[in-house]
Amino acid sequence: MSAHIFLARLLNSLRLRAGLGSSAGLVALCGAWILFNLVGHDPWKPDEAYSFGLVLDQLERGDWVVPMLAGEPFLEKPPLFFIVASGFARVFGSLLPLHDAARLASGFFIAVALVFAALSACELNRGRHGWTTVLILLGCLGLYFRAHQLVTDVALFAGISIGMYGLACGRRLRVAGGLALGAGTAIAFLSKGLLGPGILGLAGLALPLFPGWRDRTYAWTVAIAATVALPPIASWTLALYGRSPELFRTWLIANNFGRFLGFSDNNLHQPPFFYAYTMLWYGFPALPLAGWALWSAYRNRDGIRTRPAFQMPLVVCVVTLTVLGLAADARELYLMPALLPLALLAAAGTEHLPACAATHLDRLGRWAFGIAALALWLGWIALVTGAPLAVAQALATYHPGFLAKPWWPALVAAGVATAAWIAMTWSNSATLRGALIQWTGGIALCGTLIGTLWLPYLDAGKSYRAMIASLLESLPDVSCVASRNLGEPQRALLDYFGRLRTVREEVVADPPCEALLVQGSHGSAAPAHGHGWMPVWEGRRAGDYRELYRLYVRKVDLTALAAAARARSPPMQPSETSSPR
Repeated sequence: MSAHIFLARLLNSLRLRAGLGSSAGLVALCGAWILFNLVGHDPWKPDEAYSFGLVLDQLERGDWVVPMLAGEPFLEKPPLFFIVASGFARVFGSLLPLHDAARLASGFFIAVALVFAALSACELNRGRHGWTTVLILLGCLGLYFRAHQLVTDVALFAGISIGMYGLACGRRLRVAGGLALGAGTAIAFLSKGLLGPGILGLAGLALPLFPGWRDRTYAWTVAIAATVALPPIASWTLALYGRSPELFRTWLIANNFGRFLGFSDNNLHQPPFFYAYTMLWYGFPALPLAGWALWSAYRNRDGIRTRPAFQMPLVVCVVTLTVLGLAADARELYLMPALLPLALLAAAGTEHLPACAATHLDRLGRWAFGIAALALWLGWIALVTGAPLAVAQALATYHPGFLAKPWWPALVAAGVATAAWIAMTWSNSATLRGALIQWTGGIALCGTLIGTLWLPYLDAGKSYRAMIASLLESLPDVSCVASRNLGEPQRALLDYFGRLRTVREEVVADPPCEALLVQGSHGSAAPAHGHGWMPVWEGRRAGDYRELYRLYVRKVDLTALAAAARARSPPMQPSETSSPR
């Protein structure tokens, strides 16, 4: 018997596709997708770093009204996500590093979002396409990396998913729909402000354009949702206003309307049609599948008019993309909520998808993720062994001095994940469900390889831990440290790694501190720091050729100190034995 035939029979005996096609196998695949890359690295800038700074404040003070970053109010977002993340940090902080324990909150919110997306699909499609919707969501290229970060957008993602389930069942179940829509609206608001309620509210008002949502049941759903959502929303906003009207105005005007309309400049402006071309890769494969679903519905002229499975996701998708397109600030991170209605549309259109589409997706997943996994393995081998030399040198430029060492538990996990994906690929058939499992498994494989083989290398280049330790070694014993141009992520990590909170010159003019920390750019001249300062340290992250940090301390004026000492001392009296001059 040839080796090829033996391997084929062995892989077929695993019956891996049948296992993954079952609910237990799919749950295991979703669990692996969610859990890998949640832990094992320090908070990375920009979003994770400042988010963890707010979580750290929740752990220290427990103030649910005013989030604080390194001792200063930070009213960019309401505090729900930071409160939940601090709860995970308290529960799992004894088992994991504090930042890893807090990051588990992201996995929790993603799991909640997937559950309610599946419920929405089942509600709209008469009990079908729940798992299909989940697989399409997990297969979106843009979701993986953001879903594993400590960012408030994952809580917004979950809130909109819950609210969409309320819209889906609100035409039939007024109480369940109202509770879900109200809870989702409140979660979205308390996670990121007015954006989530704006999307759900506008979509809810637009749905009665279709007859299925134009009845008393849906009206009661909206009324119940308002009753459920208003108390938690009002509780936080009124508490914030009672604490400080100025902070309330900062949150509402500067960080909500200001960022949307553009009069609060946060340097987040993008070229025209940014979301249009970003969605081409961010929402793949949900975007082409959703496009096919709409095209099929258009050919069948009554498709959209008679099928709620198209109506609600289409309305939410149009509203979400319109709101994002009108906003002055733009980031690919903001596209996360748009993936939910796209996945629902894509799942509804799979009924009329030609068989060749499943074949093409299956082959694309095998080749694309197979090549990506092979590149990750070969790159790691070059990193460990130093051969080929050109690849090793190219990798060393990112993090000079990094010494890669195999960690056997991570290596075993990477090997098992690779073997499982190969077995799944070998035994998989070219059905749409099989192709989606193949695609999602490929994303999970690449994420697992990054989270096991490559995470120490990436963390060494992205973490501020070593740089802050070097800074603290050069910092003299002073009562306070001033800072200039220090970013929010850096302030948060200084507080976490070094228990150092600076007095910012942007807040306090000419602070009376003995040391000054200045953030600048690499290669630029030293910034003007005024008279009386002496440079004592200069540093940056390994491989970071953009940021550069300089530490100054005040010069000691010996003449002035001697004069001050003489002024404090009593004048000497001439002794009786001294002779006159």
